[in-house]
Amino acid sequence: MSNITALSTIWAGSVEPYAAPGSPSTFAVGAPIVFSDPLEVDLIIYRGDSGRFRVTVSTPEGVPVDISAATWDCDIRTTEDATETIATLDVNLVPGMTDTIEVVLTAEQSAAMSGTGVWDLEMTLGVEVQTLLVGAVVVRKDVSRA
Repeated sequence: MSNITALSTIWAGSVEPYAAPGSPSTFAVGAPIVFSDPLEVDLIIYRGDSGRFRVTVSTPEGVPVDISAATWDCDIRTTEDATETIATLDVNLVPGMTDTIEVVLTAEQSAAMSGTGVWDLEMTLGVEVQTLLVGAVVVRKDVSRA
């Protein structure tokens, strides 16, 4: 099982305003305002095998974020714009933890996969939506099949 720490940008901005306290906020010309900056993590799946990994959500300063009320969507598709989903992975809060989830791929799901694709993990917490992880998917063909 792998552990991934996702640094959230919902609770801490990545661009600081250049303004005196109490004055209107202004930003440097050309400075980007980053609304979301998902961590890029590729998935390598061995067809027919199950897998799982954990994600701990914290602020950039390392303060745990309570995600116990969050809802999740974790899909694998052939391309970003594909209408059909290859698989929707289960996302479960880890018992006894309010800042950590476990993402689960079943053997049945991976057995139906082949080739390459893309995936992401999206969190909705209250009215805020943020994609925490994104990446490519590579499915390696299995040799032993029951």
